[in-house]
Amino acid sequence: MKKFILLSLLFVCATFSLRAQTEIKVNPLALLFVGIGVGVEYGVSDEFGIDLNALIIEGGGGVWVAGKYYLNPRQGLDRFHIGIFAGAVTDLDPGLGFMIGQKIVSNSNRILFDVGLGIGRSFDGGVLPYGRLSIGYRIGG
Repeated sequence: MKKFILLSLLFVCATFSLRAQTEIKVNPLALLFVGIGVGVEYGVSDEFGIDLNALIIEGGGGVWVAGKYYLNPRQGLDRFHIGIFAGAVTDLDPGLGFMIGQKIVSNSNRILFDVGLGIGRSFDGGVLPYGRLSIGYRIGG
């Protein structure tokens, strides 16, 4: 639980350093499970972004950090991407994994839709899931 709290604090600190091309996202599916899912993605370049996500649900949650490489972006940090992630879920030790996804960004109002799936292995040998369905807004860039 201490690891989860520490990673959650890291997530909050990262949201205060918004600049350049940054995206703020929410997970509408988390609301179905009486939870909150939020994320922030920072664009290092037009092809590479760092994505920080937190999911808080009753009885637990998780925190994930992903490095995403966008294969053929049109508007910077959009379309098909692959990446690696590190994360922790309440009942498992932290771990590493691989993920893929797709992001669609509207031309006019910077609204975005991001979906991704992945799987990894926690350091204690368990399966570490990665899944996201997010709606967000792009700031800058």
